[in-house]
Amino acid sequence: MELTLTLDEALALARAADALPPAVTDVRGDDRAVHARVRVHELPGVPGAVRLATRMAGPVDVRVEDRGVEGRRWRVALVASHPKVRLDLSGFVTDGVRDQLGKLPAGVATASTQDGATVVEVDLDRLGPLVGDAFPAARGLRVRVEDVALGTRLRVIGTVG
Repeated sequence: MELTLTLDEALALARAADALPPAVTDVRGDDRAVHARVRVHELPGVPGAVRLATRMAGPVDVRVEDRGVEGRRWRVALVASHPKVRLDLSGFVTDGVRDQLGKLPAGVATASTQDGATVVEVDLDRLGPLVGDAFPAARGLRVRVEDVALGTRLRVIGTVG
C-alpha cells in the first residue's frame, strides 16, 4: 500500500481534525522538510509572558525536517526560530508538541529536545493501526507501516494483511 498526499491535502486533513491550528500559516514544503510561520501568541495554552513577548516580536519561523526511518522509528525534527530575535525556543516547542502527542494512543510518538530542536520519534508499529483506522475498509486488518516521508508530499508505505 502506498498513500501519497500533497502537502495541501495533508494540511486540509490536519486542519479538519483540529490537529493544526489557524496560527500556523505560510506552509510550504521542499524535498525533505516543511516550513511554516507560527503566530505563537494565538496558540492555545501559551503562558501569558510568552504570549505577550511573541505578540510583540511577531511570527516565528518553523522548519520540520524529515530525518528518515531507522529501524522501526521515523524521526522528524522541529526547529523554531525568530527572524530577528535570537532565542532557543526548543524547550517551549517540545512542551507544546508533547501536549499534542498526548492526544494520541500511548507510545505512538515521543518528543525530546536535542541540540536546539524538538525531535519527534514515531513508532511505526504503533502508527500502523492509526493509519488503518483512517480507512473504514481496512478496519480489522493489520496495517504495517514500512516507511514515511515528509516534504512537498506526505508519503506512507505499508502493507495490509
